[in-house]
Parts: sequence; C-alpha cells; structure tokens
Amino acid sequence: LFGFGAFLIFKAGEENRNRFRRPTRTSEPLIVPARVSRVYLSPDQLRRLHFKPTIGSIQLSEGHDAKFNCSIDIPDARLEPIIVWVKNGQELAANSQVVVNELLNHIQRVDAGEYHCRLSINSMMVVSKSIVIEVEGLPTFIKQPEDKNITRGKPFSLSCEAVGPPDPVQIRWFRDGLPNSDLHNSPSSYHISGVDEYTQFSCEARNTKGVSTSREAHINIKVRPSPVFNLIVTDRQSNKLLLSWNTGHNGFSLLTKCQVRVREVMTTRFINATVPPFHCEVTGLQAMTWYNMSVSCSNEVGWSPVSTWIQSNTTEGVPSVYPRNVTVQLNESWLVIRWKPPPADKINGILKGYDVIVRYGTQEKKVSASATLENLGVSEELQNKLQDVMVTRNLLSIGKILGEGEFGSVVEGHLRRPDGSSERVAVKTMKLDSFSQREIEEFLNEAACMKDFNHPNVIKLLAVCLEVGSEHFPKPMVILPFMKYGDLHSFLLRSRLGEGPVFLPTQTLLKFMVDIALGMEYLSGRNFLHRDLAARNCMLRDDMTVCVADFGLSKKIYSGDYYRQGRIAKMPVKWIAVESLADRVFTVKSDVWAFGVTMWEIATRGMTPYPGVQNHEIYDHLVEGHRLKQPSECLDELYEIMYSCWRADPLDRPFFPQLREMLEKLVEKLPDSSSKEDIIYINTSFPEEDPDGDLPPAEPSVFSSSPSCSYTAADNTVVTADIHGSPEEEDGDNDRYVVVISDPSLRSARVNTPLLSRVYSNQEDGDTNVATTDRGSSDSTFLL
Repeated sequence: LFGFGAFLIFKAGEENRNRFRRPTRTSEPLIVPARVSRVYLSPDQLRRLHFKPTIGSIQLSEGHDAKFNCSIDIPDARLEPIIVWVKNGQELAANSQVVVNELLNHIQRVDAGEYHCRLSINSMMVVSKSIVIEVEGLPTFIKQPEDKNITRGKPFSLSCEAVGPPDPVQIRWFRDGLPNSDLHNSPSSYHISGVDEYTQFSCEARNTKGVSTSREAHINIKVRPSPVFNLIVTDRQSNKLLLSWNTGHNGFSLLTKCQVRVREVMTTRFINATVPPFHCEVTGLQAMTWYNMSVSCSNEVGWSPVSTWIQSNTTEGVPSVYPRNVTVQLNESWLVIRWKPPPADKINGILKGYDVIVRYGTQEKKVSASATLENLGVSEELQNKLQDVMVTRNLLSIGKILGEGEFGSVVEGHLRRPDGSSERVAVKTMKLDSFSQREIEEFLNEAACMKDFNHPNVIKLLAVCLEVGSEHFPKPMVILPFMKYGDLHSFLLRSRLGEGPVFLPTQTLLKFMVDIALGMEYLSGRNFLHRDLAARNCMLRDDMTVCVADFGLSKKIYSGDYYRQGRIAKMPVKWIAVESLADRVFTVKSDVWAFGVTMWEIATRGMTPYPGVQNHEIYDHLVEGHRLKQPSECLDELYEIMYSCWRADPLDRPFFPQLREMLEKLVEKLPDSSSKEDIIYINTSFPEEDPDGDLPPAEPSVFSSSPSCSYTAADNTVVTADIHGSPEEEDGDNDRYVVVISDPSLRSARVNTPLLSRVYSNQEDGDTNVATTDRGSSDSTFLL
C-alpha cells in the first residue's frame, strides 16, 4: 500500500514574484513525478479508493500564508501518479513533473475559491472533497460613482457598492471632500436634488478590516458651447462655397446642429447643418460675388456665440442658360439672326461674347404626328384620340428636372403658343429602355384620358409631342400645366417637417378637401373611376387650388357602375376599399373610400395611413373592423365625414356630391381666415416669375441624403455687363452681328463674337476682317 499526497502551491505571474519568499527553515523540495504507466487494481479496490479527509474551509486575511494538502493510499503502485489540483472547475497544474521549493507569502482576494484534488486511475476519476478558501480584507468596490454632466439644478443619482468578506460593509458619501451622510444609513444610491456649480463626490466603504475609498466623480454643469474657431473655406465654385470649422468646448453637452450665416449686401441667410461632420456646403450663390460668413453651434442648453466672420468669394462659371428668343429673318442673300442675351444673373461672370455656329446644306423634314405614333406601334384608336393635341418638338423648350423616378421623370419647360407667347409647363417623360409596348400605350392612354377634361379642380392635358431618341425611336412626352407648389402630399410634409414648419389652418385644409371633392364629383359624373386617388396624386396650382391628377389607373365605365381589374398589378393597398382588395372590383364608392383616406392624409399633414400595419396585413385589419383613427386637432364633424367613406357596405357610403356639400357646410361654420395664398411662408413658396419668364429656383427637398447640409436659394444678385450703344442706330434694343458671305463654297463658319457689334466680310484671300461699331443693346442680331 503506497500513500501519495499533494500540497497546494500558488504560482504568481512576473508582476507578483515579490509575493514569494523562501522558507525560513530547511526543507526537502516537493517532488511530483510523472504519471505511472499502469496501476493494477481490482474493481473492489477501485470502489474503495478515495482521498483522505482534509480541512473543509479556511478563512484567511489578505497577506497571510496558506498551505494545505490532500492525500490518497493506492495499493500496488509502481510509480507515483499525478494528483491534479482544480480551482473553481479549472486545473491548476499540468500533467508533468514539477519541483517546488517556494511558498506563497501574501495571499490575495484572487486566491479565494473552491479547491479539490483529482486523480485518474484505470480510466476512473477519483475526486476529493472541496476545500473552500475565504480571503478577508478591505472592502472591494463593485460599483463606483461615475462622472456626470447635468443641467443646473436638476436632480440626479450616484451609485456606490462594495463587498467583503468580511461583511457587513458600510458606505459613507463625501461631497467636495467633506462627509455628506451618516455611516448608519449606508446608502448605496445617493440622490442629490441638484447642484449649481462644479462638484466632486466620492464614497468610503468600511468593514472590520479597514476602509477603502472610491474614485472621485466629477459633476459638470451643462452650459452653452464655446464659439467655433478655424472657420475656413475649403472649396470655391461659381455657385457654392464649402466651409469647415473646429468646435470649441461643447459645454458638457453634445452638439446637435450648427448654423451658418451667409451675409450678402442687404440680406443674411441662415443655413442649418447637422453635425458631425463639421462642414457645410452653401449653394445657390452668385458667381464672382463676395460673401461674409460665420458659424454658431448649439447643444441642449442653447447656441454658442457667433464665430469670427470670414470673407470669401465665388469663382466665375459658365453661363447657366443660353440666349433667348432666337429668331431668323431671311432677306435674299441676307440672313438676320436675333436673340435676347441671357439674364444677367444667369451669366455667372462677365460675358465676353457669343459663339454663332452656322451650318449650310442641312435640311429638316417635318414628320406628321400620325406617322410618328404609328412608329410607336400604338393602336389606331389612340392615334385618333391624340391627333388634335400633337405638337411639334420645336415648340417645346426643356428646363430643369422637377422629379425623377425609376421609370420616368417630370421636367420643367416652356410651350410656345401660336401667337408667339409661351406658357410654363410640366413635361412627363418615360424611360423607354424600361418599358414594354403595352406600357407605352398605357402612358399615352393616360394623356388621352385627360384631353377632354375641363374643370378647375381636374388637371387638363395641354399637348403631346414626340422626340426622336438616340436609337431614332420616338419618345412620347406629355405636356401638362405647371403646378407651382408640386403635389399635395409633399407640400403637407414640408409644412410639418420642413426646416421652417408652416401652420396650415383648418379652413385651408378643408378647402383642399372641397377642391378634391369637386374634381371627383366632376369625374364621377363623367363615369370615370380614378382608382388611385391620394394626396400624392393631387397637385397645387399657383393660387393654392388643388387639382386631381395622375390618371394612370383611371378607367372609363361604359356599362354598369363597376370595373373589374383583369390582371394582377401593383396597387396602393392602403387607399383601396376593402371590397376592391377582396374581389378587385372598383366602383365610384371605392373612389369614395380612397377620398376618405386622402382626407385623413390632409388632416394629419401628410402622415402615412395605418402606421405600423404592413401592406399584406391591411385586408385582415379592415375586415376586423379597424379604421384610421381620428387625427389630433381634427374636428369631430370632419372625422364623421371621413368615417362615412369607410363603411363596409359600399351602398352605405355617400356620393361625391354629398361629400362636397357636407364639407362646404362645415367650412361655412368655421370663422373666416386669411386667403389660402397668405398662409404660405417664404420657405415653401417660390418667387414669382420675372418679366422675362425665367424659371424659379428648384424647390429644396424635404429630406437630404447628403451628410453635409445643402441650401438652394433664389438668385437675387445681379451681375451687370456693360454694352456700349451706337447713337445713330434707330434699333437701339438689338445687337446686330452681320456676316456678308459672297462665296457659297464656304460650307460652315464658327464665329466667336464679343459683346459688341461686328461686321464680317469674307475676302478673296480667305481672311475675315472685323469692323467694330459701338451700340447699346439688350438683344443681339447676327446678319449673314
């Protein structure tokens, strides 16, 4: 019978080697040999094999020595096996021979835990009883007070928790180094009613072993941020400047936004920028113009002082528009070309001259409208419907893009009338690469649908023209009246969520609803189903009159009072009546349902119907009896009118004439308000057209995807270009640029002309001599 034992030896890392000392008396080192290759024991011997009893628990103070062992008797063992120590389930020693002649001198808290021995013999594991070591010492903090940034005088709390052993542990609080609580209370959470200045808090934990002191928590009072500094212009262009800056101290509160002030001669513009990053793109500026700029930033307390003003100027840019009102007059061997110069504020610099390009031998052939529609492959019936509204492409001038989607776009333009005047229009186009022949015909069918409408609350088709694309394939363009304020849904969103929210009185919102009801009354009286009535498909004229628009899904009812959709298509389910969702059957009463949803959109200033309900859940939601809830600040009578549009039985819903009458009576009950045009603030309105018919600047988007701010403003600064006049000329309003060409062999000429009258003569030697005549002009003429 052989006896084996193992002493528990603690090993420290390099940082703890000073904790060890050699024994004071001579002792033999403890030798733990390698595992025996084989121990032959019977099953009965294995069952009776166990470690000898040892101490169950030990309580020690930090810094004391600790030594204990476990042993076992093994019969017929040829070599000493390894006994493995395990602490809290983790082995402490490897299975190899170890020689130790040093003992732990100062035990610490990390040495506390549950220990036991483990021995493996003949594939059987023998485990000793546990030995629990408790190490007592000063209290240990498990939570200490943390720094806080608070609002002046606002209550707040701090936490301080400490544990033994030994327990109990008492907590005491200190404020600015002075005790601030009684030891007997021992609060782990300390509630402070508020402070008015910078303060420090700490806590003290005490047990029978002594006292531990926590870190100091710094309580800062939130104040307005410091001024920004190092404001510089990092990029200059003809119509914009890019600013960047560094922020001062944030006042112990995160900066939420910064405001750029751009000062021109007579006005100061304010541009909000979301931060970080701390830069801003200032757009809508005039070329070659000086601007003064400063920046201030805000946190939850308020705005910082304005930074030091800096001055910078924009660069010169190319003209943003071409000469206007170009006319040609042929007189035997003379060809006189006249035009109006671009507006001064569109030149973007100093106008140095014009490029007049003359091409000879070019012929244009007019193509009839029917032939072009035939090339599109549309039906003969559709060709006949559109024949009287077709116009040639040269009557239409295209401007900037008003809106663009995946399948088409809407651009601004001018349509020249037969009397020579022009009308501002919106032009709908489609991307032919994405459309089939059927979809092209549906696009033109929508135009044909609007051709015969004649009502102030229904948009009317002006014309259709075709443009030959890059592949020589006709591209249809539908010309509609220009709507100054865009679609109703975007307008409502801007009024609620724009940079400068606009208050829309109830009288104005009701007038919007009455306008739509009038338009739908007109359409339903002509047996038209709209099928896509929504605020996004209603447009706002210059006088704030609402027009029903977008008839892409509309259908004419020729028999009966309903229309059944014959194929699956994408439909706006949140505006569709419950019976239409179930059976795809559309009637006037399904348009009434959509009108009720549109009224709800107007009352909520553009909110999305059924928030939180997914499209695929709408049908079950409606069948269960749920309807849109009454918006806040919505009159009870108005909500009753809305709710009547959503009755489950279509026969119980009112017709549009009844809806219009109910809404008009409700308007009459309300007190008078200012005209609907007066409620549009400057941040949502466009400047009026100038006498020359310039288009207003693009309306700023409600949401921006750029991480830096972007601001588009109306061009108000005028850059003046002096034009010298000729007193002897009667025609003082036109510049004449004259070229006399006697040699017909000259096939083309490109003439760069300054902003003065020039007379060009083609000489026999091929050179062009220039004679200059001073003359004042706002128009220009080129004579060949």
